[in-house]
Amino acid sequence: MNIFLDIETIPQQPEQESRNAIALNITPLGKMSKAETIQAWHNGEGKYAGEKEKAIDAAYRKTALNGGKGSICSIGFASNMDNIVVQTDQNIGEKALLSCFFELVGELLQKRQHESNPYFIGHYVQFDLKFLWQRAVILDVSPPFELPFNGRHGKQYFDNMQAWAGYRDTISQNDLTTALGLPNKPEDIDGSKVWDLYKEGNYTAIAEYNRYDVETLIKVFSRFNFMAV
Repeated sequence: MNIFLDIETIPQQPEQESRNAIALNITPLGKMSKAETIQAWHNGEGKYAGEKEKAIDAAYRKTALNGGKGSICSIGFASNMDNIVVQTDQNIGEKALLSCFFELVGELLQKRQHESNPYFIGHYVQFDLKFLWQRAVILDVSPPFELPFNGRHGKQYFDNMQAWAGYRDTISQNDLTTALGLPNKPEDIDGSKVWDLYKEGNYTAIAEYNRYDVETLIKVFSRFNFMAV
């Protein structure tokens, strides 16, 4: 059973506690050897005004890419190119979000008694699968099927990125859709803006963006396999 999968993640929570921890260990970017220059950077003096805060913010946002720190705020998936489902953690929390996703996919598998695991399809889907597994371990939510993040493209899962770029190179989904002549994602949102939308409580925009990514996965996969959508 094919499952087209895309997740959206946010940085480590609680925010201020995480930022404070980063601030204790952060160092200037680039080469700074003079003690007075380094101190000026930490103090935000002169031309270094705001530079430390920018570095802390960049480091904080990167925790959204680390399953040991960040968390999942939205999961979008579809079975066999139809019935796209998008769920966010609004009012239920991340643990319930994971549980619901696992339950829904498990129910789909039960209808196909000869299949024990989904065949996941995504763009750099190894990231999504590993992040899901890491969060499941941390939150103690047992999936009723395998999350094959250590698998291989074309065997345990299908990765649109690897199918196009190979094992050594990469390509963004936006660049890939451009190459294929498919619609690009809306200009007013991308993955880097999910955290800002989350803080605003704009779950609708996050869900719409997540849905767009799943729809795009389906279109790209279909083009690769010369299938009509």
